[in-house]
Amino acid sequence: MEVLLLFLIVFLGTSILFRMPVGFSIGLGGVVTFLVYGFSNTAMAQSAFYGTNNFSLLAIPFFLFAGAVMEYSGISRSIFSFVDSFVGRFRASTGTVAIFACAAFGALTGSTQATIASISKIVYPEMDKRGYEPAYQAALMASAGFLGVLIPPSMTGIVYATASNISIADAWMSTLLPGLIIATLYAVVNFFHRRKVEPKTAEPFRTGAYVKNIGVSTKNAFWALMMPIIIFGGIYGGIFTATEAGAISALYGLLYYVIRKRTNPLAVSGSVMDMMKFTISLTGVIMFIMTTANIACKAIAFSGVSQELVVWMTTHISSPIVFMLIVNVIFLICGMFIDSNAAILLFVPLLTPIADAYGIDQVQLAGIILVNLCVGAISPPFCINVFVTTKMKNVKFVEVIHYIWPYLFCCIFVLLMMCFIPGLSTWLPSLLN
Repeated sequence: MEVLLLFLIVFLGTSILFRMPVGFSIGLGGVVTFLVYGFSNTAMAQSAFYGTNNFSLLAIPFFLFAGAVMEYSGISRSIFSFVDSFVGRFRASTGTVAIFACAAFGALTGSTQATIASISKIVYPEMDKRGYEPAYQAALMASAGFLGVLIPPSMTGIVYATASNISIADAWMSTLLPGLIIATLYAVVNFFHRRKVEPKTAEPFRTGAYVKNIGVSTKNAFWALMMPIIIFGGIYGGIFTATEAGAISALYGLLYYVIRKRTNPLAVSGSVMDMMKFTISLTGVIMFIMTTANIACKAIAFSGVSQELVVWMTTHISSPIVFMLIVNVIFLICGMFIDSNAAILLFVPLLTPIADAYGIDQVQLAGIILVNLCVGAISPPFCINVFVTTKMKNVKFVEVIHYIWPYLFCCIFVLLMMCFIPGLSTWLPSLLN
């Protein structure tokens, strides 16, 4: 345990007190641990290399590039119109459209911040027209921004799969149903917030016009919506692996970009070179974190901490539910402070053996951990999504937090359900396998 304690002191001390980037602080913690306890330097170098020598990791740059293409192709407007065609005429519709547009667009980009930036540009002016409080707008977008990460494909799902013994597809699907439930609860919260101040639509409902509007918006968003269908149809149809799906999505996105640039050049922003720079820079950051995290994990593994934790937890804690509640707390805090990929690489290898000892399904554990890491982004006091939206709307942090609580409680409720109802995470993966 002393090894783990030393690593955490160095890691947290350098990252929090000295604001060192997470990749460097993890690496420094791992190197110090290796040196202090006299572990093999050769093993340290090998862990740095072989930890990233994984075919599955090729999916990361491919999906990042596909997401960049979708972001630069200006499809956020078509996604917004698609969702708006279904619920746009109902009371509190603007907020509801924003929620589900974030879920749909985020599923294509895989980026919380990109989702917030893209969808906010569209919904904020409309919300201003309808009298939404600026602080409430910021709270809503901060809460909805991470929904796309829970709806596959997602980078955190790929990283989780490499750190555990489950497939990428299972990691992705473990969060799909919880993500949709959270989005639905968000829509309910938004409705009750707005129903007293927003009147019913005076225009009478016409089935023909409603169906026609859905048809037009679906046509406009068709090619963007086809990407996740191709990905999962191919994976679960046995046509290609999740890694190969990344390459196909990148190619599909590039073709989409080229065609859209030729047919509607004003809708496209940025060049292929811009998208490549974005992909390379973000891939480099993720791989660097994975390299340094593997050094730290190897040092911890040499110490036998995993075995000690299994014995200690199973001796002192008899209930699997209590263990999962502890996991919730750990990763909720990690989601506030630490990069999600780093948290997964550091703690998942330690916790999976304990989950096995309790007989907990690894897919259920994956869903709980991945949702917690997202919820940490809106959990006070260190909630990165709120910091982003407060700057965009120029409102005070305290004002946004006032409105964030109902959305946070929705997330906590779903997390508790995931602990007591394993099927929320395991049903879809078992159905599709």
